[in-house]
Formats: sequence, C-alpha cells, structure tokens
Amino acid sequence: MSAKLYPTHVPLSAFSRLALSVQSAATAIVDPRRGDMVAAMGETTAIGPKNEWKNDVVGRRLLREKPRISNKTIDRNYLTSLPQGTLGKEYSNFLENLKTSPDARPVVKYINNLEHLYVMQRYRETHDFTHVALQMKTNMLGEVAVKYFEGIQLGLPMCVTGGVFGGARLLTKHRQEFLQRYLPWVIDQASHARLFITYDWENQFEKSLEEVQQELDIVPFEEYGN
Repeated sequence: MSAKLYPTHVPLSAFSRLALSVQSAATAIVDPRRGDMVAAMGETTAIGPKNEWKNDVVGRRLLREKPRISNKTIDRNYLTSLPQGTLGKEYSNFLENLKTSPDARPVVKYINNLEHLYVMQRYRETHDFTHVALQMKTNMLGEVAVKYFEGIQLGLPMCVTGGVFGGARLLTKHRQEFLQRYLPWVIDQASHARLFITYDWENQFEKSLEEVQQELDIVPFEEYGN
C-alpha cells in the first residue's frame, strides 16, 4: 500500500483496488445514478496520459503546469458578460442551465500516481466543455453520445462502459436514432478530432464556439452528412 500522496488520497493495496474496481463497476452498471461508484470505477481503472497527450505542445504544458478548472480559477461573472456564441458564454449557459459549477465534480481519491491523478482531474473538469463543443444536451441521448466520444478518445473503461450500458437503457425509438444517426457521427468525430483533454479550454473563452470547433476538427451533429 502506498503512502498518502495528496490531501484526498485513500491509498489502496493491489487487492483492495481490484476488489473496489469490481464492486464499483457492478454497482455503477446496475445503478448509474450512484455517482460515487461511477467515480470509484473510473479511478480504480484509470490509465495515464496517452502518447497523443505527451506529443502535443499544449498537452505537455498541461502535464507540466497542471492548471485546474474551478470556481477559484474561473471568473463566472466574466463568462456571463461575454457575447452569445462564445465558448465562455456557452459554457456559462451550460452551467447555469444545470444549476451546477466547476466545483461539483467529485474529488479524486483512489489514484496512486500523481500524473494519473491529473489525467482524471482534467477529465472531470473538462467533461462539461465536451458537451458544449459537441453541442450535446444532458439528456440520455446526449450523455450516451458524449460517453462514446470520451471512450474512443481516452480509452477509459469507465467511459466505454457508460456508453454501452447507457445506450442499452435508451428507449427503442431513441436507441434506433442513436445507432443510425448519433453513433456514426460520434465515431467519426472522436477518431479524427484533436484530443479534447489536451485543449486549453480555459484560455479560449473569448473565441466563438464555431472557431473552437474548427480548431478541434469537429463537425457539429446538425451539419454532419449535409
């Protein structure tokens, strides 16, 4: 068992990690509303940064500087004041509509490697930006689409599992729509877009969402195939 590496760290032995991984995965699949188990599954199965992260100039800077996205580092009032259509304003609207904040994500507890810790923190703190950039709502279709996107880009078992089992829970008509329209778009975007987790979202607030999508090589869902 490793020593405590950061304030919220809960060191686990290899056996305890395996046991928690199995338990959290089983619970999360049965009841996806158990955010604590979803988070635990993500942490106990987490992997380090992909080569694309380390090969990216911004990605290397993020790993080195480890910036955080929180209420302390982001001026919510400033984002609210930005023009409609900018990344900052769209992100602000997203948070307001959900009545949430950048600090609402669960803290990391079970990761035993500081570099892996930052990968998980960055994933959680940029998840909402993925919704904004893909223009996916937080309804079931939108969440499943985002999980598939993240699963393909990041290879995190938590995302892959969330996409597969979330898709299985869709109503028949929504499942058909997802398979016929959303899934081909998600696979194409996730495969060809820039790795989202290496994008410095916090420095792009004044840009239009359209410009950000172009930088990320994203074709919006409503324009895909037209």
